[in-house]
Amino acid sequence: MKSFVGSVAGVIALVSLGSLCAAQVGGGGGSIGAGIGTSQTVPNHMGQNNMTQEQFNKLEDYADQAHRLTKDDKAKGKTLEQVLAEDKAAATALAKAMPLSCDVTSAMQIAQGPATVDGKQVDTKTYEAACANGLGYYLVSADPARPYGFSCFAADATHQADVAAGRQPGPICQLPPNADMKVMGANMLAKAGVTCTVKEYRWVGQNAANHTEFNEFACTDGKGYMAINALPGADIPVHVETCPQSAARGLPCKYSDNGAPLVTVQTFLDAIAQRSVACDATPGTTHVIGQDAKKRYVVEFICSQRPKGLVAYIPLAGNTAPFEAIDCTAARKRGTMCTLTKAN
Repeated sequence: MKSFVGSVAGVIALVSLGSLCAAQVGGGGGSIGAGIGTSQTVPNHMGQNNMTQEQFNKLEDYADQAHRLTKDDKAKGKTLEQVLAEDKAAATALAKAMPLSCDVTSAMQIAQGPATVDGKQVDTKTYEAACANGLGYYLVSADPARPYGFSCFAADATHQADVAAGRQPGPICQLPPNADMKVMGANMLAKAGVTCTVKEYRWVGQNAANHTEFNEFACTDGKGYMAINALPGADIPVHVETCPQSAARGLPCKYSDNGAPLVTVQTFLDAIAQRSVACDATPGTTHVIGQDAKKRYVVEFICSQRPKGLVAYIPLAGNTAPFEAIDCTAARKRGTMCTLTKAN
């Protein structure tokens, strides 16, 4: 394992401890087919289910890239199946030591060699692992330092960012259960009790304090979800929230409706009418200034009943701050300048 192994070990150490750590977020913390072919199945050397012949061929190619079956192994009469069984046992022990919520179903050692962790030179062995909960990870032993790792979703996000920036892209997961991010996402959601054929997905970020990660999934049926899964250091099950639930706690979805009502100019006209504020403003005589520190919408109206203008501070979507309606002179004292009313 020299060229492939050395480059992967270095890149993985850099990715996990550098670029991924820059993306932090707050917050708490049916299965679809593999879609890789319908040819005859072969005994699965990777876990409980069967693989297609095409998947197994890709697995062998992956093992060749990693020089996983060495000349010494072959001289001892070892098969790829036996070597992968050893890798599965090693990855299982590594996940337990972290700890990480991953019942390893298949694994492959893809790299080994020296790396720099926290400014110190350590000996590393890197495994790609697939888990019973549908997730995939890179797991890295870093003797004598603590082991570390990150998800296939995080690796995919870093890879995409590298490609977009014209950098040498980092590694992506290639074991059959992990190779397709949409399929892996659908499988993970299915294991958590959510049926979703994934249309779009994105790695949102991680919360280093409680060792959790956030990934968004948009489904072909129009529904969307935010999944919270474990990172090394957390032995917790996958938790899935609908996009409205996630948005309500401050982590909105990008690809799906977050459940909040659409805010239009008419929303503000209705708001003042509901509060019995006399004002004959129309959409053409309404100006949305912005939001204040209490997250209320600040809106200016021209009304025949209000010669000095009207500025309303309007709370929406469960905001418990008070509603206020004042003239432009009073608004100016608060630092809000009217633009529709000439004299304020």
